[in-house]
Amino acid sequence: MLLAVFSALCFSAYSQIIVTSATFPAAGDTFHIALDAAPMGVNPATPPGGNQLWDFTSLQASSTSEIIFRPASAGLYFMSYPGADAVVIGQTGETYYNITNNKVEALGYAGADPAGFGLNVLAKFSPPFVERQSPMSFFDITQSETDLSLPFSTAQLPDSLFQGFSAPDSIRVRLHTERLDAVDGWGTCQIPGGSYPVLRKKRVDYVTTNLDVYISSPFPLGWVDLSLILPPGTGGLGNFLGTDTTTTYRFYSGTEKQEIAVATMSNDLSEVLSVQYKFNETTDSPVAPSPGSANIQARPNPAVEWVSFECTNLPQDDYTLKIFNIVGKVVWKENYVISGSKTIKIALEDFKKGTYLYSLLDSKGNTIGTKRLVVLKP
Repeated sequence: MLLAVFSALCFSAYSQIIVTSATFPAAGDTFHIALDAAPMGVNPATPPGGNQLWDFTSLQASSTSEIIFRPASAGLYFMSYPGADAVVIGQTGETYYNITNNKVEALGYAGADPAGFGLNVLAKFSPPFVERQSPMSFFDITQSETDLSLPFSTAQLPDSLFQGFSAPDSIRVRLHTERLDAVDGWGTCQIPGGSYPVLRKKRVDYVTTNLDVYISSPFPLGWVDLSLILPPGTGGLGNFLGTDTTTTYRFYSGTEKQEIAVATMSNDLSEVLSVQYKFNETTDSPVAPSPGSANIQARPNPAVEWVSFECTNLPQDDYTLKIFNIVGKVVWKENYVISGSKTIKIALEDFKKGTYLYSLLDSKGNTIGTKRLVVLKP
């Protein structure tokens, strides 16, 4: 019996992997990513433990994208982030990273504000936000937190946010994020086009948004914390207050740089909202490169009551316009026959405030474009 127990322990020790800094991204790397916004038949939230099999081969790409890590000097704002080794330049801005032998940390970004007001900001995490650590092994548990403080003028915001009151001089958005990472499983993760030995990390992020307003008249009150006045969800600026919780299961290989899969869960872990996974470009994938001259653009952006999608340079075909929430779940879609150009206007009364993604696909599933939409609510 002792021999059997010893053998089982040895098997367990040698079957799990250790993820090292050799898998950290570096300038020059390109990650190819697919997103299944409505996954079926997958279960990433198995009980903790080892020697598991996570079968995600049923995933189907509803959209694809690339993350390109460039030298920090390629960014427009690299002088504002001393110590940055790499930058990711996206549609909404630039994210700067510091990459060492034991961690990958986000220093900050320049671009659209994280609160979804649709304004441009220069943001720095304080302290830098740790995204990856090395070495990573089974049973590792880490906690981290960071803050962002973003002051800006209220001149660009709709008056409806202030519910009939005079707009303050300035608004300061404060975001506090607490993160709990627990490596609670190991085994094999299968995705379309590949099978990988992995460690599973359960990540829970708690993001609390607070707003301060600067009031100089009729009484010089200075900075006032709105959370002391407006309960979260009470309308206007109160809609931006409160804490959001996001739970993801993340699967890491000891040989691949990008995450094999990232599953975003409902708060009670009963539903898989979306799965982002390594795109191995299998021959039966429905996603192909977008036509070069075709385009889609949302105006106005940010939008309050309605938004128009301007589609241009499209060959005659049947197209599907989809809108996803921030975790990749389809919240609206419609089919259209388009030849050349078309403007699609939709009302936003059923949309909550926040950040969305919109995507236009042709009849073969080719993605014409996937971009960001910000919805503001009075």
